[in-house]
Amino acid sequence: MPDAFIAATVGVGPSSPSTLCNVGSSTPGLDVGVPVNGKPITVLDGSQQAGSAVRVSCTVAPSGGGFDVSLEVSVDGPSGGDVTIISPGGAGAVTLSGGAGIAGSFTSNSSGTYSQGDCTITFTYLGSSVATTPAVAPGRIWGHLSCPAAQASGETVLSPDGGIHNVQCDAEADFLFEQCGQ
Repeated sequence: MPDAFIAATVGVGPSSPSTLCNVGSSTPGLDVGVPVNGKPITVLDGSQQAGSAVRVSCTVAPSGGGFDVSLEVSVDGPSGGDVTIISPGGAGAVTLSGGAGIAGSFTSNSSGTYSQGDCTITFTYLGSSVATTPAVAPGRIWGHLSCPAAQASGETVLSPDGGIHNVQCDAEADFLFEQCGQ
């Protein structure tokens, strides 16, 4: 049975000017498990966290010289949400050195959905290299997803120059998925 940890935030970042982001400061997007030094504490698919059901679905499969990943964790309830991380199928886009061209989607029941199709994966946790080597292996991946230009679906903002732009924020997540399909 798969288990996961995620600590996701959405807010103003270096690539998303505050004039385009509708979130005042970096706010929690979704938290599952507990971030502790060393390795985070994960939550099993179907378990409860703070009285809400947690669902984990993941595949980390060897492909070419890398891995194809399809990762999703969601929490039910009013303070819940969903984070999805998907690499291009059959491309082996996640390698032992990281990944590029990764689709990331961050949904919060309180602030909506922010998505970007060209996010990156690095193998860091709490700002340092992950403690397990390799950070990606069949059925497991531990790292950080960065989507610095995630757009809010269907939302626009009037910028100081008078133009209308898509709402764009920086979406980031430390994550660990284990016991995934291959």
